[in-house]
Amino acid sequence: MAATKTVGVLLIAAAMLVGCRENEQSAAEKAAMNARFAELDYAISNMTLSAPPYQENLEPLTDQYVEAIRKYADDLGDGEVNRRLAEKAAELAPFCLPCADVLDRERENH
Repeated sequence: MAATKTVGVLLIAAAMLVGCRENEQSAAEKAAMNARFAELDYAISNMTLSAPPYQENLEPLTDQYVEAIRKYADDLGDGEVNRRLAEKAAELAPFCLPCADVLDRERENH
């Protein structure tokens, strides 16, 4: 009976440690995701504040934004993915219509 209790306590402790490890890992992944989007948002903002031509400078950043969305789509969820893509498309439309179109097409896929 004491052995059963000991095993039970050890199993609970192991489960708690695994849970803590997953929380730490997910927190690190979330921080990396947020850092990547912040980096892209900053680069895109700098391009829209700079002198033209916007399109040739924004197209590669738009592609990188779509790659980040695809990479983190599971973590973000469909609602957040759609919100981010819609907001970024609206932000880029005055500067780069093809960029906004890429983002809108990506939104249709989610």
